[in-house]
Amino acid sequence: MEFVAICFAILLWLIRPQDWVPGMAGIGFMTYVMLLGIIGVASRPGGVTVKQLFRSPGDWMVTAYLIWIVWTSSDWFGTAKALVPYVGFYFVTALSLNTWKRMETFMTCWVAGLFCVSLLALSTVYGFELAEGSQSITDGFKGRLALNTWIYNNPNSLGHGVAVSIGLAYVWWFWNRGFGLRLLALAAMAGAAQVVYETESKGAYLSGAAVVTVSLLFKRSKLTQVIVVALMMSVGLAGLKMLPRMETMDSEEGGIAGRLVIWQLAYNAMETTVTGEGWKQFEAWFETEDYGLIRKATHGSYVNVGADLGYAGLFFFLGILYVNARTIWQAKLPHPDLRADRIQRALLCLLVSFLASAWMIDRAYHTDYFILAAVCSALHRLLISGEEVIGTEEDHTSTTHGGLPWSSGLQPLYAHGSMVLDSSTPNGKAPLLACAKKPQTRPDRRARQSLLRDVDGPEETESVPSRPYIRWQKLSALDILICFGILQGTLYIWRKVMTDFISF
Repeated sequence: MEFVAICFAILLWLIRPQDWVPGMAGIGFMTYVMLLGIIGVASRPGGVTVKQLFRSPGDWMVTAYLIWIVWTSSDWFGTAKALVPYVGFYFVTALSLNTWKRMETFMTCWVAGLFCVSLLALSTVYGFELAEGSQSITDGFKGRLALNTWIYNNPNSLGHGVAVSIGLAYVWWFWNRGFGLRLLALAAMAGAAQVVYETESKGAYLSGAAVVTVSLLFKRSKLTQVIVVALMMSVGLAGLKMLPRMETMDSEEGGIAGRLVIWQLAYNAMETTVTGEGWKQFEAWFETEDYGLIRKATHGSYVNVGADLGYAGLFFFLGILYVNARTIWQAKLPHPDLRADRIQRALLCLLVSFLASAWMIDRAYHTDYFILAAVCSALHRLLISGEEVIGTEEDHTSTTHGGLPWSSGLQPLYAHGSMVLDSSTPNGKAPLLACAKKPQTRPDRRARQSLLRDVDGPEETESVPSRPYIRWQKLSALDILICFGILQGTLYIWRKVMTDFISF
């Protein structure tokens, strides 16, 4: 039940129009969905123990971040209540994705949900509006495409949300896939690119370029990486400059100048308070000639967190992103498998998209931040458990005969209705079965253990212990130092952009 709940929740979160549930905020409705997931996890045989909740470095970092948010708030109970959906999303997702097949299904839902967002947006472009009200919102933004959904109701959020689909569609449906899925991937990539183009979002262009670059660089040869980087620095930059509104990418442009002022206000708020102004408390107000006093968004997740939660809050926020990145980067399996590789590449695309977009839009308190952290935690749990991708309980296609497991490619021979036995088999030992062909895949660990027991007898059984596929299992002093260095680097970029904006 919990797995169905989180799959439904992520689809609902991505594509739910604002008027599906009148009078109920999106996050409120998601809370009810996640309650089903919490009930499902709690009702497992044996329940859930504290040890199960804290098995990866990400679990500790996320918990510390949430505790800090409550501690720095003036209303502990109200803030804790508001954080319940994020807690539910994180721990239910991390505990539910306990097999590679579940992980793959969940990621498919995520990719498919973003594909549906592109279709909804394209329907407005081509005149058959599927999300009613999107055209009026688009007109209100002077023709810049927006979508009448909960989180994509302005061009910037739509552009940044869909930009990652270009890289995701490549790694999930094109890379090492069949002809049919490759056609779907090309259609998804083209549709996402057009949506991003129609939003005319400068930040979305940059975020999309970062995702595409990383998807082409990851696990490539050095020569390929050099060629890709050279092309992106030449042809890629030239192409970016030709996109709508990119000709004004400098500090003199009104939108950028306003954001730099907001960043200065946020920096001052972070410096003058020990714990920040409180969760979701920082506000930037401007006096304008046309509209009077108006409130402006922070236009930067790092900036938003720094102003709200202070240096410590920004440290935890960046620390979660660090543990996500390290888990993805160090995820290695003894037997290369396309499923695990594809999951790793997809998570990398999502992480890079968030890292880039967080400099330009407010995504600090979005659900996807906690979902991404939860999926990375689930990946870490699978890696430290030592469970192989090939041969997991739900995915292994073996059959059994006489108590002996058989992997694909390993079939018993029959002669006149009986199995061919090895005449040299000593008494007291289980017979060895002849094989129709040499096995193409190595049996999984449990199959090997069973074969050892049945062939050699219990007295000679060789133990095959589970080996973790990632050495890093706990936060160390070195990890804290690295997070501190990342914090200092983020603050340096923040100050640099405020004082000396670099155009290109």
